[in-house]
Amino acid sequence: MKIRNKEQTQSSKIETILKMAISASLGSLGIVLSIVVVIVPNFEFISVTIYLVSILFGVNYGLLTAISTTLVFEFVATALVGPASYLIVFKLACYVILALIAGIARKGFLKLSFWELGVFGSLFALFYDLVVTFGFQVVLIPDQSFAYYLDLLILGVPFTISHVISSFVLFSLSITVINWIMSAFQVRGIKQLMLPSFTRNDESKENLNRKNR
Repeated sequence: MKIRNKEQTQSSKIETILKMAISASLGSLGIVLSIVVVIVPNFEFISVTIYLVSILFGVNYGLLTAISTTLVFEFVATALVGPASYLIVFKLACYVILALIAGIARKGFLKLSFWELGVFGSLFALFYDLVVTFGFQVVLIPDQSFAYYLDLLILGVPFTISHVISSFVLFSLSITVINWIMSAFQVRGIKQLMLPSFTRNDESKENLNRKNR
């Protein structure tokens, strides 16, 4: 019994280390790619990175990635393109919401087609732009007229369109990235990191092979 408990504890530690390492790698990749395209308005990889980690490893790792990548990227982006100011608060709030949604409903997201994932990404981009833009304006310049906010919305349309389209493409490709990662896990036999659907498929194949024997 002691040996079994020790093995389970060791396996749990290995699983945690692997998840943290992969989450950090994906988060770093998202930051680097976002910095590379920082001159392109509203084109970013942070949101899809947070989504991937949340789907792969659940809410806790998704939240950790959301907080860490946002803070690191904003620190770097501030040095490159100017002060982030209160914007970081609203960005962080949006990314935390994304991590919660993706992490809690991860089994449901695995059933979506690439079109449906693209639509989800576009809707999140629209939500993100509205919250960040209007939230920042309300805090920075309160008591503005309706006409002011309407003008602000109209001026931001080209940037929002760019964000919506890019998010559609990135989120629609996320299922391919997840399949690549899961295939790598299967080849290396790392079952600690397998998603429930992939684990069931793998076990079903093993049981079928045993019956055929």
